[in-house]
This record gives sequence, structure tokens and C-alpha cells, in this order.
Amino acid sequence: MSIFGEVQVTVAGTVVSEPELFVCANGSPRAAFRLVAREVKHDRDQDRWITVRSSYYTVVCWRNLADHVASAVGKSDPVLVTGRQRVADWSEAAGRGPAVEISAVSVGHDLRYGLSRFQRVRRGADSPDPFAADHLAQPAGAPAPGRSPAAATEQSAGSTKI
Repeated sequence: MSIFGEVQVTVAGTVVSEPELFVCANGSPRAAFRLVAREVKHDRDQDRWITVRSSYYTVVCWRNLADHVASAVGKSDPVLVTGRQRVADWSEAAGRGPAVEISAVSVGHDLRYGLSRFQRVRRGADSPDPFAADHLAQPAGAPAPGRSPAAATEQSAGSTKI
């Protein structure tokens, strides 16, 4: 749902602080990190790229996204962040100038600069620790932890791979 006047943004940048994971009083995980997005241009005279302007953001992630960002994103990683942008009032920024925050709905590595491997996490009432090895999704056709390969083959015989 969109709120009138809400600004949706997608920013490509570099993580400049390690994500910090907190657990709120209500039990919801929250992760936050700083991001810099640099505007660059090519200087033909010097035949090199120069930074024209740097914009800094505080990226805030909630719930599952917070857990995943805390385990998969690190300082100096190139990332793409999509979310709702909020510029704090001058009074909130305590004299440091306007602070810009992005409440992220999606964070991912920028694959222009490297490789990344996606690993799906199964969620359910019986999986309290989503990062434990036995809760990670298995490749298609692989047996679930604690199950025989024959049982996995019988189970997947009628399924369709998406």
C-alpha cells in the first residue's frame, strides 16, 4: 500500500558500515547500515572517472529482510536498495543537515561488480532458526535432511519444477 506523498526509490551504492542487527521490544528484527551512492563522470582530459557528488543514506530493514541482510551483506559490498525514502526534519537531524533514510523492501548485491549465489530459506512453525543448515532449502531432487533419497524421488515424481 502506498501512502500519499511517499517517495519510492532504488539506489545503487556501496555499503560503508557493517549492518547492525537489533531485536526490538516486540521481538521483530531490525538491521541498519550506511550506504553511499556516488555520482561519477568521465574526465576526458585526465582519462579517468571522478566523483562529482556523494549521497549518504541510512538503510533500515525489518523482519526477514533484516535477518538476511545481517548475514549476507557486509561493508564495501555493492548493493541495490529499493524502499521508501524519508528525509528527516532539520530538528531531527540535530544540526547535521538533513538525514536521509530508506526503509528497505528489497536489498541485493549489484552483480555488475561480482558474483552472488541465492539460497532460499524455508520458513515454518517448526523451523525456529532459519539459518541452521537443516532449514536451508535443498536443490531440486535433493532429499530433505533426515530423509532417504528414495523418499525424495517418490515425493517429487508428481511435482513440476518452476
